[in-house]
Amino acid sequence: MLLLLSATVLQAETAQVALHNALARTQASAVVLDAVTGKILTREGIPRRGTPGSTMKPFVLDYALQHGLVQPQTQAYCRRDLHIGGRSVPCTHPADEPFFDAENALAESCNTWFAALAQRMPAGDVEQAVAATALPHENLRGANVDQRQLAVLGLWGSTASPLELARAYRSLFQRLPQGGVVERGLQASVERGMANPAATRGITILGKTGTARNPGESWTHGWFAGVVPGRWIVVIYIPKGDGGTAAKLAHQFFEEMAH
Repeated sequence: MLLLLSATVLQAETAQVALHNALARTQASAVVLDAVTGKILTREGIPRRGTPGSTMKPFVLDYALQHGLVQPQTQAYCRRDLHIGGRSVPCTHPADEPFFDAENALAESCNTWFAALAQRMPAGDVEQAVAATALPHENLRGANVDQRQLAVLGLWGSTASPLELARAYRSLFQRLPQGGVVERGLQASVERGMANPAATRGITILGKTGTARNPGESWTHGWFAGVVPGRWIVVIYIPKGDGGTAAKLAHQFFEEMAH
């Protein structure tokens, strides 16, 4: 027991130094959890809240797959120029592959694919999918089609702190089918997709970025939510930034933890 306790303390101390160094000279805030126990290993920066953006997508996809609302092979054609209720939410992934199935839509964070999914989901199902995160959110049972789409994209109706989002991701990974569509999509996101700036040699990382605006703000903030199976849950929030920037900060953390 003493040896186990010592190892846990050492891991927390190592994570504390690595996270502090990664976020130095930034306004970012972050938290690292032990993926097995859920214990907070370290946290850094001023606690902040923000609209979760595309970090919401894995939860909605997991719910839709489990309830037969979408199939892994379901495809959508992405025109990239997406508008919802007068709001421009264009896709920012590369344009060389315009057709996406569920796994690749998650890896490349295709807004068009997920907006199409939201159109097919009754409001009650969107509510249940978002409620599964345990994040504070609006009651979506009466949401119209625009609100459903924005909620699924994580752009309306919910907020998160880094700790809340980290706990949500840990809960998600505890119930995900091993080797399933969501798990593969999140691994591909880091290996070749939108979360690729977090990729670190020697570490298998499953992660998701998000970029969003808070109500009343003209600037965006960025998220990275990542899991190293059996080891860490890492969530980074950076104000006046984007998901790619948050993922780069995560890479600096992982790089130091790998040595």
